Amino acid sequence: MTAPATADSTTTLRVPPRAPFLNWPVARREFYQSIMIALILPLLWGIGLFGLHALLIIVVTVLTAVAGRVAIARLTSRGPWMPVNHTIASAMLLAALTPESCPVWLSAVAGAVLTGLICVAGPPGRQRLHTGLLVALLLGLAVGQIPTGPVLVRDAMVVGNLNRSSPLGHYRWPRRSAIAGDDAVTLPMPDHALAKTLRAISDRPAGREARRTLDNAFGTLLPPPPELFLGAMPGRIGVVGVLGILIAGLMLAYRNILNPAAWGMFIVFVLLGFLFGPLSAHSLHHEFWQSLGGLWYLPPERAIYLLYVEICTGDFLFASVFLLAMPGTLPLNPRARWVFLLFSGLLAALFARIALPMPPATTAILMLQPLSPWFDTIFPRRSWLNHQRLPGG
Repeated sequence: MTAPATADSTTTLRVPPRAPFLNWPVARREFYQSIMIALILPLLWGIGLFGLHALLIIVVTVLTAVAGRVAIARLTSRGPWMPVNHTIASAMLLAALTPESCPVWLSAVAGAVLTGLICVAGPPGRQRLHTGLLVALLLGLAVGQIPTGPVLVRDAMVVGNLNRSSPLGHYRWPRRSAIAGDDAVTLPMPDHALAKTLRAISDRPAGREARRTLDNAFGTLLPPPPELFLGAMPGRIGVVGVLGILIAGLMLAYRNILNPAAWGMFIVFVLLGFLFGPLSAHSLHHEFWQSLGGLWYLPPERAIYLLYVEICTGDFLFASVFLLAMPGTLPLNPRARWVFLLFSGLLAALFARIALPMPPATTAILMLQPLSPWFDTIFPRRSWLNHQRLPGG
């Protein structure tokens, strides 16, 4: 009498072809509240470094996005698709990736466009692309690349005037007394200076001229290690604060929102891309095979410092913390997740070396995000249910 029942119950254990639910509770407000709290740390550092202009960009971006969400909720039936916390978190991500030179009116336009894209893309968890990141890339293209930028000095943070700036002959973060009482200093953009330096040494990285170029860059164009770790450099508002990003990552990992293994493996794959990739698009164009792994021709201390500069000046740490914490970025299956991280890390390193006019890590992850279901299909998770012999099979 029990045999048919056992057979029926066993047949119900077949594994469905697709995951019936998401791993992350993407509709719960506590999930996005944790991301917003973590984003406060790097954004506060950006406000301290770039003053009231950065504060206006953040406030205008968030308020415009929220106002657009309220208007859409009143005029259409898609209000329940757009949780307020998700909209605010997306707007804060957009503000964090906004260059400090962006006009305030352009950030308001970006916030409005963000809300419209969220309405079109659908509820959280079903979006093929993170709308805040897509708008951030478009905004960066609209602002363009700028070789230098202002940074408030140590004793004029938050309240200083960025327009009262003095250029410096070498890279340092001084006080007012050291620059004749001005509020800010104009410094080279680290990613721009780094791309220019790597292009200059890419043909003969082991030559004497390459050593002179690196010595000059380390002394005048690139930030010293203390300023680099703190984030005292021009750039995007929420990306320059390296220490704040690391603290935010630890907090999200403690809250089980960020996978620490995924965070670390992404950085490891980026470093592998730097070690074995070309030094610049110039060398890749002229000498393909000879240009790969150009970093190995440098003395070890110079190579290590270059890797340190590349990781801290780009958006690699920011993307590894906040982008990987957002639901829908990574595939659901663990095997597919590691393959996704491998491709995105190598692609991000390549984008940085060829001086792509967009944040390299954000661009790489955003390009691969629509392929997450494809990664799950190609690299399924193995379990004992896949090997069960069903009755009659």
